[in-house]
Amino acid sequence: MSLRDTARYAFGLVFARFMPLNDDLTIPVPTRIIGDSGTFDFSDVDNIASVALTTKIDNSTAETVYVDLSGAADSSAVTVAEIVAAINAAGPTDITASEDTATGRIKIEYDGSETVTYLQVYGECAEILMIGQGLGCKFIKTDTLQTLGESPILKDEETITTTDAKGLDTEIISDGYRKGVTVSIVDTAEDWALLELIEGGVYDEDNGTYEAPTSEDDKIYFYVEAYYTRYTKGINKEGDLVSYVQKLIRSAKGTVGDKSNERDWMDGNYNITATSYKDENEVLYGDTKLTELTIEEYDDLDVYNV
Repeated sequence: MSLRDTARYAFGLVFARFMPLNDDLTIPVPTRIIGDSGTFDFSDVDNIASVALTTKIDNSTAETVYVDLSGAADSSAVTVAEIVAAINAAGPTDITASEDTATGRIKIEYDGSETVTYLQVYGECAEILMIGQGLGCKFIKTDTLQTLGESPILKDEETITTTDAKGLDTEIISDGYRKGVTVSIVDTAEDWALLELIEGGVYDEDNGTYEAPTSEDDKIYFYVEAYYTRYTKGINKEGDLVSYVQKLIRSAKGTVGDKSNERDWMDGNYNITATSYKDENEVLYGDTKLTELTIEEYDDLDVYNV
């Protein structure tokens, strides 16, 4: 219950960003960007001695290094050990590659001295390593969303009854619980990178093409950070906001809704389903987390430049 004098009133979205989960479906964090366990097929790259790998730490300038795999025994079956050695020899700043001891997968992590919040790893090399399930761990950013509507997925209470010879009931009523949430998204702009993430097709940014997925293509799982503003009671000018809220949707997959090619604006319609999230240590978390941010904390995130 809110008291009017201290109540906070939620207003519209100001920003959202999406990123694929790790290949083991955990959230990518600076100390744990996880790909596949190999082997990896680099036989189709243009130059096996120069495969692009890009890293971006928070809002710093993205850095691209070129990984030399010419020494691999078989370019069509590069091992985790070979790619680890090649990435570390290429020397991305404050980044180390290793084999994850628990899973045998390729792991890329930040190893610098600063406290960082986000690490992005993408480019041709990352995609072959199945970083971000083959899309790379890179933010898709948008400030053009119109709505992000939610509907919880609930398991209903269950009543189990037995009736004795006198017609008297004995019952057990089990508790219902939240299983996840469905989210409907309307984007006023056309965004093929977001379409690729949610639908699972192939977006070729260089050539300006998008190919829809086939029945054999896998869904991409991703997480979402959405930000909206809050105000106090009474009449507010739009600039009078008092705080922001970050809505974190931890693990989701999606589908694309209808689109009419009529003489009108063609909004993008997406439907995503989020479920409870289990991390690499099998700790279970809810599907959604809300965090209040001061104006300064939101500004420090520098969401447009991360």
